[in-house]
Amino acid sequence: MTIKRIITAALFIAVMAMGMSASVLDSVHYDVRLGYALGGTIPSHIGKEIRGINSYRPGFNFTVAAGATYSFNEHWALHSGLRFELGGMDADSRVKNYDIEVVRGDESLSGIFNGNVRIKSAQRRITLPIQAQYNVNKKLAVRGGFFMGWLTNRRFWGWAYDGYLREGTPVGPKIEMGSEPGDRGDFDFDANMRHMQWGLDVGADWRFTHRWGAFVELTYGFSNIFKSDFHSVMPLRPLYGTLGVSYRIK
Repeated sequence: MTIKRIITAALFIAVMAMGMSASVLDSVHYDVRLGYALGGTIPSHIGKEIRGINSYRPGFNFTVAAGATYSFNEHWALHSGLRFELGGMDADSRVKNYDIEVVRGDESLSGIFNGNVRIKSAQRRITLPIQAQYNVNKKLAVRGGFFMGWLTNRRFWGWAYDGYLREGTPVGPKIEMGSEPGDRGDFDFDANMRHMQWGLDVGADWRFTHRWGAFVELTYGFSNIFKSDFHSVMPLRPLYGTLGVSYRIK
């Protein structure tokens, strides 16, 4: 069974369980959400290899979601649904002793790089959040749980430039790299990315009318965006903060 079928089956079972009786249905609220996210893929830890950020540009990162919330009592509820998310970034960093594998012209090179690295990433993800919700009052609610996400499209590419690569080891042959195509070291790791992501998902909702509200969401991936046998760059994880509006259908 594929991951997409597992997610679909889990959502279907949850919805069916919520709809087992009229009394249960009365405790379920449905909403739709639209948000904009800031963030990107970050190292598991910011080590000494990253010496500085030259520039950062977020992509066209937005979220469209449909969710259901089942209330157990006045304060506690279960929130789930489906989200369609676009995420991406363009980050330029200054690095030292950065382990990387690149292509320059027709030549494949790997080793320790000192200079600048520009990374671009883009992804489309279908996400299933499962969160416990605490209603502080009729207007404010906080949520926390985890998410499972399936990447329907994934891209990760960039180049190392204006520096030098020590091939193989920190004392290997020194290879100078410029800033123009053919002189710099390019990489494209699309095929090495995982389809599945999972991690922490927390958020808060503020309802300013019966139907309309605002929300904030923070998602952090516990899983490396790359496959376990891939070691050409350091482990990276998705981290996004989302701000948006919600509309309650029921």
